[in-house]
Amino acid sequence: MQSSNELYFELGLGTRMRRLLETLSTDAERLYAEAGMDFKASYFYVVYALAERGAMPISDIARLAGFSHSAVSQTVKKLISLGYLEAEPGDDARQKVIGFTEKGAEIVKRSTPLWAALEGAVKEAVEESGADILAGITGLETSLANKGLYARASEKLAAGQPAPFTIEPFDVKYRQAFYDLNVDWLKKYFVIEPIDETVLSDPESQILAKGGEIFFAIRDGRAVGTVALKPTSEGVFELTKLGVDPTAQGGGMGRALCEEVIRRFEARGGTLLFLETNTVLKPAIRLYETLNFVAKEPPAPSPYERANYYMEWEGRNADRTTEAA
Repeated sequence: MQSSNELYFELGLGTRMRRLLETLSTDAERLYAEAGMDFKASYFYVVYALAERGAMPISDIARLAGFSHSAVSQTVKKLISLGYLEAEPGDDARQKVIGFTEKGAEIVKRSTPLWAALEGAVKEAVEESGADILAGITGLETSLANKGLYARASEKLAAGQPAPFTIEPFDVKYRQAFYDLNVDWLKKYFVIEPIDETVLSDPESQILAKGGEIFFAIRDGRAVGTVALKPTSEGVFELTKLGVDPTAQGGGMGRALCEEVIRRFEARGGTLLFLETNTVLKPAIRLYETLNFVAKEPPAPSPYERANYYMEWEGRNADRTTEAA
């Protein structure tokens, strides 16, 4: 289940990872507490590394976990203070080897069945999610190791921010852009259906004359994005024909176009705002979800062959959930 109010996506990936960590840690620590153990989830990576690989220097633990030496050192000091670990001189006098005390060995023994249960529970949750989370994390770590977040973000800043744009209503001078922006998008992902040709070739009679509205994102005097608010029955409107020039994407243009449709829908006292899309268009679906559109069963077959995903707007500040596609 994914909240229709989700705020954090790629930009807030760290926030979402922390949220997931807190969820996992809270439940794991509850199991430790019920077993009568003074053990925090934050100790796990050190204790598990030593349990699996044997005594080793802090630097080796840090390498295995991918954490800084100082961070690992702080955790080790805490575990030593609890009496779980001890530091002994190693072959290299400059390094201490960290190993278990008798109390620490007992903690590992008591934790082992809990770890097995937790591992099974996590695997079960991952399978239910339908996502290969470990492969995804590994892939992301590899990408960031090859080129870090700082370098990537710095390049984008150096390239400059997208030029500003305005949202404007239909004007005959943008008529061809309405056709071209949508046709280019259709050719990239699908095929042009007869209904597309009919609507795009004559927006005046197919949308405007029926009480609909068409909007354009204008940048440097050129229409680089478009969307339409199309009435289908009394009080019922469709958000449709959203298209943005790929060379002009960025700066929230697609969101701004959708927000203008929502604003006009509210101003006109609409009772239902819906849209139809396709599950291959994941970025678009994600955008719609952030605007509080929720997936539902379509009330009727779509006139578009490509449409296999129906969504309705739940209103502003909706606090509902929907099944992920």
